[in-house]
Amino acid sequence: MALAAPLLAALEGQDPDAYHADAVDSALGGVPLGSFGGIGADHWLGVEPGTGRDLFARLVYGARISLGVGLAATVVQVVLGVGVGLAAGLGNRFLDNLLSRTTDVMLALPSLVFAIALLAIVPAGFPRPVLLVLVLGLLGWGGTSRIVRAQTLTLKSLDYVAAARLGGAGRWRIARRELLPSLAAPVATYTALLVPSNIASEAGLSFLGIGVKPPTPSWGQMLSTATTWYEADPAYVLLPAGLIFVTVFAFTTLGDGVRTALDPRAASRVRGRARRRKEARA
Repeated sequence: MALAAPLLAALEGQDPDAYHADAVDSALGGVPLGSFGGIGADHWLGVEPGTGRDLFARLVYGARISLGVGLAATVVQVVLGVGVGLAAGLGNRFLDNLLSRTTDVMLALPSLVFAIALLAIVPAGFPRPVLLVLVLGLLGWGGTSRIVRAQTLTLKSLDYVAAARLGGAGRWRIARRELLPSLAAPVATYTALLVPSNIASEAGLSFLGIGVKPPTPSWGQMLSTATTWYEADPAYVLLPAGLIFVTVFAFTTLGDGVRTALDPRAASRVRGRARRRKEARA
């Protein structure tokens, strides 16, 4: 839906930023005309109260911001976390202690409070989606680093890593050729669980009014505006909230599925339960 947002909006024939004063009742403060928020042939999900902007077009374009920020922030977190975790696990004692204490500090920081403070002091001209990605990414890599360091300390004592070291391989070659393939499973599992967390964080920051600014649509920003209209137009609250819930739930389920698929013991348990159910039906 996010990738096809221009196509979907064009299919409906609406612009997400176009105002439709004739679709709201100015005498009632901007309540949409018609039932269920003004749903009709022209506006498939109704219109925004007050402005009359098409709700369907803004929802599909808002998916780009919410998913884009969530995925991009996750990439930043994973790249930083894997790099710091590998350096700590393969480095000498001083480097390990330095990076581990830095990771502890990052994990102890109240990320939401710091994100609010950083976003509030940045000049208005800076692109807010990029700023959200940087803030969420730079404040949230500690968990990935902790997991990668622990796995690296375990893997580097195994025979195949010792053989590569005795064969003259340097630390970078060992990390790239021997450790990263073995780290793929835990990192992929944790990454799938980071995405919904970042989507929810973006929605929360936009809800607080320090995320994406109008007229750029965002699900969290729409929820922030919708809080004053929940009695007059409940659909305006339920639609972005429902999309956030479904997306976060889907990525959380994906994370559980990735963990099950990449964990041999979990996969064996799943196959065992399936086999027992098949035998019971037989």
